[in-house]
Amino acid sequence: MYLPPPESSPHYPSLPELAGQPLECACPVCATAAKSDLAFFGRDYDDPEACAATSEAISESLGLCFRHGAILRADERRAGQFAKVLRSAIPRLGLLLDEKHLQTAPVQQILFGPDDTCPACAYSNRTAGRHAARLARKIDGAEGVSAQEQFHLLCVRHFGMFEASLPIERRLAALADYSGHLGQVNRKLKSLLRAEAPLDVWSQHDAVATLHRAIGLTADRLTLETAPFPGASSGAVAQHLSMADAIAHAHACPLCVMAARARGRWLKKARQSAPFGEDSWLALPVCPQHVAMTVWPGEPGLAAAAASHALTMAARTQHRQIHKLNAIVELREKEARIKAEGPEAWVAYRRKRTYRNRSSKGQEPQSVLVPGVPGVPGVPGVPRCPACEWDEVSLERATGDLMELLHEKKHRNAYVRGHGLCLKHFARVYLVAPKGPIRTMLAEDVQRRLAGLMRQDAPLAEVLGIFCTS
Repeated sequence: MYLPPPESSPHYPSLPELAGQPLECACPVCATAAKSDLAFFGRDYDDPEACAATSEAISESLGLCFRHGAILRADERRAGQFAKVLRSAIPRLGLLLDEKHLQTAPVQQILFGPDDTCPACAYSNRTAGRHAARLARKIDGAEGVSAQEQFHLLCVRHFGMFEASLPIERRLAALADYSGHLGQVNRKLKSLLRAEAPLDVWSQHDAVATLHRAIGLTADRLTLETAPFPGASSGAVAQHLSMADAIAHAHACPLCVMAARARGRWLKKARQSAPFGEDSWLALPVCPQHVAMTVWPGEPGLAAAAASHALTMAARTQHRQIHKLNAIVELREKEARIKAEGPEAWVAYRRKRTYRNRSSKGQEPQSVLVPGVPGVPGVPGVPRCPACEWDEVSLERATGDLMELLHEKKHRNAYVRGHGLCLKHFARVYLVAPKGPIRTMLAEDVQRRLAGLMRQDAPLAEVLGIFCTS
């Protein structure tokens, strides 16, 4: 992947180096999810039922996400075994991508949703959810330090799964305690960012533990373990500066190339804004995948700033949840008191609340009002991840550039000679392509390439190039 030169990074004397250092995530649910990622690709696909179910899921999601595609690209043996499943999805894909079926509801549902679907992600999330629920049942009966130590190990994302399985009173206690834990880690991390002198040997050990703990809480483990992620587009990113060059490239999807370039530009912006504290929120990420990407360049200042920002946003989200749950508990207690007054008081209360809810159409019912709306001070909203928005805007712009070029025959010919789009990006372009030569060319090209992959001697790189986003 394209990365800007590291010379522009400021120096943080108190932060440990990340380059060459193993990053260990202590979250037990992350460990389970990592095992399930490998288990998904290592299942016995000689079983016809398992192979058919997985190939159907792949055809409905139009391939794999870039993180799970990276697992296959990093392990040729595993990729070669899983290629059988990918090839078995091709006949069904041929029917889905027939232009005469474009307006049918099942095809529209598939074409509109591939960016957010991945069968390997779904398998991993189900496994992680079951583990988090088991942990919640186990901790629900535990008390004291032992219970705290167990859920303090969870990363922010999997703590959300865990606390959702607890009774409401235990949720409140767990959220308050975990939010305090995040604040403690964040304060240590911010003190390291502000330090102006190197630390002594013993403090340096604590700095390493603090930085690694913050990254483990906020970053996606799979993205960390597949970094640095070059993908199929690494060479194309350095060689091709425009969409006209990218569509003629023989080894990478042109939108994957543009997406990789956009990630590089975002990382450069994040690196430049990291030293400016609260003013850097426009560039620093919130989601676990993009927090993990800030670790890729191996710069502790960038990684620490991103982790600190993500911890701040996570704590803010949890404060909103605490206020919401407190409102629900107070409402339950109020209704219990009214019920105790007798049936007439309860009927009058229900009538009054129903009228109030009907008179405020478009607003949330009173029983589920959450803080963050006017009237609840001190609980600001949580913005969407800026890096996710950056990715989406860059893809929209790249899609528009591609469509503009494809109106010219010479660029359509260059597209046919090149690599073509991966399936997920094909869906994005196909939906906005005007009826006529462009849409027909896109459909015929992807069907031609899929038919060529049915051969057993088809290059593995071509199979992964069309089924895996990079």
